[in-house]
Amino acid sequence: MAALDFDVAVIGAGPAGSTAALAMVKSGLRVAIIDQVGFPRDKICGDAVAAYASKVLATISPAFRTEFERFAQRRPVHTCRVFAPNGHWLDFRFSETGNIIKRIDLDNFLFQLATRHEHVTPITGTRVNSVRYHQHDNRWELRTPAGGLSARLLIGCDGANSVVTKQVSDGRLIQPHHSAAVRAYFTGVEEVNPESFELHFISEFQRGYFWIFPEWDGSFNVGLGGLTQYISKNNINLKDILQQIISHHPTISPRFQKARQITEVKGFGLPLGSRKIPISGTGWMLCGDAAHLIDPLTGEGIGQAMVSGRYAGWKAVECFKRNNFTSAFMKSYDKQVYNKFWASHRKSYLLQKYVVPRFGLFNQVVVWAQRYPGFHRWLHRAVV
Repeated sequence: MAALDFDVAVIGAGPAGSTAALAMVKSGLRVAIIDQVGFPRDKICGDAVAAYASKVLATISPAFRTEFERFAQRRPVHTCRVFAPNGHWLDFRFSETGNIIKRIDLDNFLFQLATRHEHVTPITGTRVNSVRYHQHDNRWELRTPAGGLSARLLIGCDGANSVVTKQVSDGRLIQPHHSAAVRAYFTGVEEVNPESFELHFISEFQRGYFWIFPEWDGSFNVGLGGLTQYISKNNINLKDILQQIISHHPTISPRFQKARQITEVKGFGLPLGSRKIPISGTGWMLCGDAAHLIDPLTGEGIGQAMVSGRYAGWKAVECFKRNNFTSAFMKSYDKQVYNKFWASHRKSYLLQKYVVPRFGLFNQVVVWAQRYPGFHRWLHRAVV
């Protein structure tokens, strides 16, 4: 690839990167969106998409929301069923419909939506190995195995192991603020409400949960995730624990008697939004997992990725309009993102740290909520 010159380089074409590109499509800016693999491609994830995802697209263009709502490869869900360690469960009903969408489908949908616009240039199948800012001409140089390209503004959306975050911000893995998870796809799981997904907090795994998410095609995303600090301290093999739960858990394993695993178990890391890192600077911004925006309790990150991508795209347009790419000017992006998510992430972090591991308290809370409808309503407002 010969050296190419762009206004904006978006590294990573997942929900954050594609949404950032979509937010710039009407600006006339020359945008490169770069991903190390081609599309469609899989991404290891739980596949839960926040109910507000369609609203994010609508704020960019109502036509984008219309296309999303016509997208067939999604499973609408209305309820989250949470199982306490004692086996009692509560349903939390959403005020708006959420979705379960396989990442191979969601990411391809958003990528195709973004790259069909003439000012957005897709560059796939090549990895950005390094980024370097040249002060003499205020441009970024991006190096790949195939060559180089340059851009005035850099938006890092390259996930949990972000090259951009490591080179321009704080990409350290700090165990109390990081989770690890594994997942596989199954068919034939029984007793699953197709309009609900399940979170199981179980005694065999104190600092995380087991999940079952129904997919549009009748398969199920099944996984296990928890705090890296707990996993490391106790020398836990997540793949082994996942298999033990499916094979031997007294209430879960009977539902897998006729199930068939159709993919291998794969693992992934989740940098949690329970600590703040710099997510902008002179000529750069970070979005999604690269910005450490994953909910510390649920592990949800797709909605945060799309919101932060939208904010970054809008901020990029503003930078070019005002010809201002300074760190001070970028700070309004940080403020927008953290005003949106910090309070809820902080609440999730406290629940994850102080309530979830205390099984006696957790069990009692669920019993109270089952017994007292008023308490259930209060808990619903506090958690959802």
